[in-house]
Amino acid sequence: MMRISTSGTRRWMLGTAVCGVLITGCSSGGEVGGDAKPQVKPVAEAKPLAVGALRPLLLTQTDLGSGYTQVQEKSEDQKFDDFSVQDCPALVKLAQRGEENMFAAKAEASFTYDRDATLGEEVHSDRPSVLSSRLRELFMAYTSCPTYTMTAGTTPIEVKVSKSVTPELGDERFAYTLTMELPSGAQVLKTIAVRKGNVAVMLVGAPALVDRHIRTAVGKLPEGS
Repeated sequence: MMRISTSGTRRWMLGTAVCGVLITGCSSGGEVGGDAKPQVKPVAEAKPLAVGALRPLLLTQTDLGSGYTQVQEKSEDQKFDDFSVQDCPALVKLAQRGEENMFAAKAEASFTYDRDATLGEEVHSDRPSVLSSRLRELFMAYTSCPTYTMTAGTTPIEVKVSKSVTPELGDERFAYTLTMELPSGAQVLKTIAVRKGNVAVMLVGAPALVDRHIRTAVGKLPEGS
């Protein structure tokens, strides 16, 4: 059984790296006869940004427009409370790695729109290869089970998962949509993550809101990061 964030209806778990991406460049060595070959040297990856550098990259009420209200983030202890997931081995395995699932730095913000809809954002930073591999594993895990059961307290919630189309943004992008059968009716939430160098932005919430603001969110990421 895996514990999941109470903002998991608006939030996502972070994946763990399995394999990194090696970024290499070429430099020519001096010729020693006709058999000399260029030497390949690894190019140093960009280092993670500090949390303080990530906060200005978050969306604001000014970016979003009228109708949005920013809500205070819960503490990490409050987020993991009375939620669990069954029937999806990949998600359970992902959760068992605990703190290994975290990126080097994170900043986050949450908003409500017109009182009912939600939009959550997280901006993460790590070495590009780490971001790439962890995002890939995260989204592979979440889309590995077309259906699973999430329990909130004692209430079982049936969840359906489908992959979603992603806009051509950044260096890599991932997306999926959850449909949760709640006692009050079905709720649909979309998650999009876009990596740009050593920074990744994730939006999750009502599909229309995520689609509306993902380009603005990516546009706030630094160039050449």
